[in-house]
Parts: sequence; C-alpha cells; structure tokens
Amino acid sequence: MPVINDFQVNGLNPSTVGGSGATPKYFPRLLGSSIGVESVAPSATSANGQLVVNGFSELNAQWFKVSIGGDVLSGVSDSSVTVEVALYANTAALGAAPSYTKLATTGALTAPLANTNFAFGLDVDLLGDTASGVVRGFQRGIFGANNLASASLTNNLSGINMGSQAPFGLVVGVTFGSSDAANAASLRQFQISAQ
Repeated sequence: MPVINDFQVNGLNPSTVGGSGATPKYFPRLLGSSIGVESVAPSATSANGQLVVNGFSELNAQWFKVSIGGDVLSGVSDSSVTVEVALYANTAALGAAPSYTKLATTGALTAPLANTNFAFGLDVDLLGDTASGVVRGFQRGIFGANNLASASLTNNLSGINMGSQAPFGLVVGVTFGSSDAANAASLRQFQISAQ
C-alpha cells in the first residue's frame, strides 16, 4: 500500500507528549527542528499540524488506511491507572477552531506496569464518499499485551465533501487516567495509505 500522507515520524524520530494532566495530549507535528523550524502542536483550540486527508476526490468512495504506532510510559506508581490512545478527526474548516470527533480508540485500558514502556497501535480503514457525505470504517489495535478485536469506528463522520481541498484532518491524542509529571508517550508512526 503506497503511503500518500505522512506525519514524518518514525522509530528513531518520534513525536512526544507527556507530563501532568488528565485531558487528551495531542502529538505535535515535527516540521524540521533540526533546521530551525518549530514543531506545530494540535490542541483543543487549534488543529495546526494535523494530518490532512487527501482532497479533490482523490479518495472519494475509495478505501484508505490510517496506521498509528508508538509507545506509552505511565509514570504513576499505581499500576491500575488507565491510558487511552485515540485517533480524532477534525471536521472544521482549515484555520478555524477544531471540531474533533473520536474515530478510533484503544479504549481506556489499564497500563500493564507503572514506569514501564508498552506499545500501542491502531489500524483504521476508512471509506468516505461525497454523495452520502459519510465516512465510516473499521478499527483494530494493540495495546500492551491486549489485541483489540476489529470493530466499527467509534464514531462515523457526516457532512464530508471528499472533493474539497481538505475533507478533514486527523490528530492522535493520548489520555492518562491519572495526572503525573512522569507520564510520557511517543508517536512513531502516523500515516495514510491508499489501499
């Protein structure tokens, strides 16, 4: 499957978030910090840095895949703390305040061990068409030792014009169930592929 849009992260150069707080932490897009270009971080008030789904009907009524991978470290000493990794779609116009919809999620799962890294992955198949305006699909994933069964999207999208310049954007966020300064997560894969 050819990659058609990429967040430009990999195993060696991940996007990272962390610290205290129990609201979603959105992974920033690394735009070339080695050459003096600052990273752009999506947030609850700005979708700058989002991964935009290809427009101009390139993916109209065609399956495409979003692949996400990384790892999480729960800094909380309580091993019953939960962590959720989720893929969000932003359906607001470019430059406007974001309107996020959770498309796919690992669910709020218990971190296997405190102060131990564990891997996560989401594999999301999407199909959207301008005629119906609906984007739907399937999700499956891995979270630590848990294999997450294939299921429908957490939420479908509606009112989507796949012929527009930017039908919708995508961001990945991680939510720690307990606030701790040592919480950390790394996004090592975030890409859109044609099927």
